[in-house]
Amino acid sequence: MISFENINKPDWRYNLMYKYVHLMHNNVYYRQYRVLHQERIPKGKPVVAICNHQNGLTDALGILFAFAKDGRHPVFIARADIFKKEIAAKALRFLKIMPAFRARDVGSAGVGENDAIFNQSAKILQENGVVALFPEAGHQDCHTLGTFKKGFARIAFRAAEMMDFKEPIYILPMSNHYDNYFSVQGRLVITIGEPFEFTDLYDLYKEQPHRAEKILTDRARVIVKDLMLDISNLDYYDEYELLCTMYGREIMKREGKSQRYFPNHLDASKKVVAMLDDYEKQNPVDFAALMKKTRQYSKALDKMHLRDWIFAQKLSGFGFFLRLLLSLVLLPIVIIGWAINVLPYSMSSLITRNIKDYMLHSSFHFAVGVLVAYPLWYIITASILWSVTGLWWTILIYLILLPISLIVYLRSKLMLKKLYNRIRRFRLWFRGNRYYNTAVENRKEIMKKMQEIDVK
Repeated sequence: MISFENINKPDWRYNLMYKYVHLMHNNVYYRQYRVLHQERIPKGKPVVAICNHQNGLTDALGILFAFAKDGRHPVFIARADIFKKEIAAKALRFLKIMPAFRARDVGSAGVGENDAIFNQSAKILQENGVVALFPEAGHQDCHTLGTFKKGFARIAFRAAEMMDFKEPIYILPMSNHYDNYFSVQGRLVITIGEPFEFTDLYDLYKEQPHRAEKILTDRARVIVKDLMLDISNLDYYDEYELLCTMYGREIMKREGKSQRYFPNHLDASKKVVAMLDDYEKQNPVDFAALMKKTRQYSKALDKMHLRDWIFAQKLSGFGFFLRLLLSLVLLPIVIIGWAINVLPYSMSSLITRNIKDYMLHSSFHFAVGVLVAYPLWYIITASILWSVTGLWWTILIYLILLPISLIVYLRSKLMLKKLYNRIRRFRLWFRGNRYYNTAVENRKEIMKKMQEIDVK
């Protein structure tokens, strides 16, 4: 195994890459990246950052750049199976990532190698550094929180032990929330919770280390759960998620909060989940009826190939034809955006076709598409343009238009999807489609019931 000594020391190559990835992550890959409560990060103190895990590389990048103002670069701990090849291990070590050995990956004999990693992590904390982990030890494929493993607690207590239990170690709970796990130009919010120390468990740890680790793990999970959108009722997960979308908009309207600011969506969705959980406890029969009707509505949407947002808008023939006309006017600009960007965008998609774990697709879209394919393609096309024209000002104009064309391309994909929904809705309404009419009535009944629950 390669050495992870001094992994937290400054490296000009890492700093250079950090600046580039930071720029692309915050301004290209996401159209909205928000970090809430950065002031809660303990300055100059040893920090163990923990977060829910719902994606691949993008989860780690969300945490990494949440520390941008703090100035420290967290050292991450990831599952050991991705370190199997030497070239991959060296690359991950360069990116300040260390392995955690799980029995299901390396067998029980290999788990003993964790001691060296935990000791190195404790040294980093002893130097007032930051160690970041995902306690679930694997990503979820939905907005729910899995079981926490005790690895982060072991590291935290090990660091406290190396400091003779004289200094507090801070656990920094964090959460991530995506509006879409896979798309470029999506939205991500990182919420930072209140840091807490665990000096009250030091004496217990000296006598019963496993019990102290379990208490700290459970304590941390409760806090992370409160920060995130946790739909724990997996039997009705799809129904919950749809109701978060439907009624979350109503909550934001009622509270006068902008729907353009993504953290407001997280707050509204958490309120919807709390309402539904409470309603199930108080009225299980009526709750089951609401879930059934929501499922029927969801199936109707799938059958009609429509999305709920289209029903949240008033049907207007004038508005429909105005949007259609606007789309036709913008078509030449859209075609140019597609011509410039469709090839580099497709490069990452060619790779993700062979990756069965969908939750890793966004990692490749970012690493292959945004970081490599787009810049490389732009350099190639700019060089061709230079060789053809020989005019420096055409290259300058082209380079200025490139980021605009990318945004046009990505937004036009969304625009076309919305246009498709509007055309189908207008067509179904005009023909008096029975599925459409039933869906409209079901939605009214669902929203009325949600309003009744909200009042209670």
